[in-house]
Amino acid sequence: MRGKAFFLKVWARMQQAAEVQTGVILGLFGLNFFTIVWQNIHMYKAQQLPVLAIDAIFLLTGVVLFVMGIGLIPQRRLRRGLWQAALVVSAILGALECFSIYNYQTLVGAGIITALLQTNFHEAGEFLRMYVGWKGAAVGVGALVVLAAIYRYGYQPRFTVMTRHNRNRLLPAFLLAGLGAGICLWQQYHSFVINDSLDIPAVRVGRAIDTSVRNIQAFEELKQQAAADVEITENDSDVPYVVFILGESTNRDRLHLYGYPLDNTPNLDELSRQGELAVFRDTISPQGATVAVLRELFTFHDVESDKEWYRYNNLIDVMRAAGYKTYWLSNQESSGIWGNVAQLFAGRSDVKRFTQLRESHEDGGRLDEELFPLVDEALQQPAEKNFYVLHLMGGHGLYYMRFPYLFTKFNKDDIPAPQKDLSEEKRTEIAQYENAMFYNDFVVSSLLGKFQDKEAIVIYLPDHGETIYDNGSNFAGHVEENPNHQQLEVPLIFWASPKYREKHPQKWQAVCAAVNRPYMTDDMIHTIMDLLGIRTAEFNPAKSVINPKFDGGRKRIVRGKNYDTEMK
Repeated sequence: MRGKAFFLKVWARMQQAAEVQTGVILGLFGLNFFTIVWQNIHMYKAQQLPVLAIDAIFLLTGVVLFVMGIGLIPQRRLRRGLWQAALVVSAILGALECFSIYNYQTLVGAGIITALLQTNFHEAGEFLRMYVGWKGAAVGVGALVVLAAIYRYGYQPRFTVMTRHNRNRLLPAFLLAGLGAGICLWQQYHSFVINDSLDIPAVRVGRAIDTSVRNIQAFEELKQQAAADVEITENDSDVPYVVFILGESTNRDRLHLYGYPLDNTPNLDELSRQGELAVFRDTISPQGATVAVLRELFTFHDVESDKEWYRYNNLIDVMRAAGYKTYWLSNQESSGIWGNVAQLFAGRSDVKRFTQLRESHEDGGRLDEELFPLVDEALQQPAEKNFYVLHLMGGHGLYYMRFPYLFTKFNKDDIPAPQKDLSEEKRTEIAQYENAMFYNDFVVSSLLGKFQDKEAIVIYLPDHGETIYDNGSNFAGHVEENPNHQQLEVPLIFWASPKYREKHPQKWQAVCAAVNRPYMTDDMIHTIMDLLGIRTAEFNPAKSVINPKFDGGRKRIVRGKNYDTEMK
């Protein structure tokens, strides 16, 4: 009997807490559930409303149990303090989520947390003035007023619409419904659980903080190990604008410029017809994934090297030593384990700008045209000599996120042989990739246009290619460990403005004469230095594709395989 009496006493206190703290329950639920609603509607539109309804029951049950649990604490002040703390923390996280949604169209993730952790008071002040301002402050004050009203409501007399008998029945039934909702989520909507789309802000932000701290530590270790002892032995560079457009996941065989049946490169095709492009026909990437490529693309490290890649000097440091103001303008992730190598080069640049605060593992991304204003801003205050790296999202999956609706040119029925007989789902995905390439053509040609009236040389080179259900496979994407030839074969395109061609006719002639040479882009740093007349002790003319001493017989080895004899 004593055990039953004790249980009933505990239950009565828990029930009393749930009845009296109605406002706290509603406040905590609202502050934690609105982000889940936004994320799922943003991702799935109105197609997954049932999971939101079930999750609402589950989350509300969890909030009720949380409030009831605190209600068991005997000290009144401690109980109130914990309820207040829970509301304040939820309100702060909710405000951060609203800010992120409004400015970045995403929820708070490791990319944003990393930016917060790496900022200083001066940068924070500028950031707040730019993105918050007086209007944002007014909204914040209004939110505090609403929160205070909700909290005050939480201490109004208990809910008396129902009789005590009915309330005693309703609460257990509700808790059982919450348990059922949890079981349903785990069994029927497991994918939503494991992809974190049902996480409350505290869980997501906590995970983001852990990820960002580990990423920052890894980046700092990498930064300290990187070489930084460039010594220029010769410098004849006088080109005021040098641009490197770093593409992403672009298979040259899927471009009309390289013979693909679908007309997805109309602008580059026209520039080629006008003789403004040097289109290299036999270029491959040294690896099948971005991180592995960048380690070699921007350094003197290549397949023959015997030291770690970061022990070699990099292109950004070389260009700075040669008197160039360097820019890293990126539409890719601003932090994270996949972004650390790019971050290393960005951090060594004089100017680094990202269109978004996004960590490697965060889905989504912005359209590449959002780089345009960053380029325009950089062009307004040029130095005597300028070197730009423009990092695109290009054809990175998910393909349908890489182009706006206006660039939906191809559909599943347009896919040519030999893939026209694939399933509807696969052909739809292929069409999405081709639309991404069509949009990429617009982006690249638009960037070229920004340098039309300047003395400029532009190189367009994606990091690696992409496999999209080629040769009967069920795979779409790229992988570092075992790349095939579709993941290695990339376009390499040089464009020179009229002023550049007029002033440097021999250099342009050398570029055009080299378009059929076999080349692997782990030696790209040698070609860029040769093009500009920059020399260091590491420079090797045999590794510059435009040099008369170029070694066309060099074996192109990718992860131990000879590309030309085993993979091509």
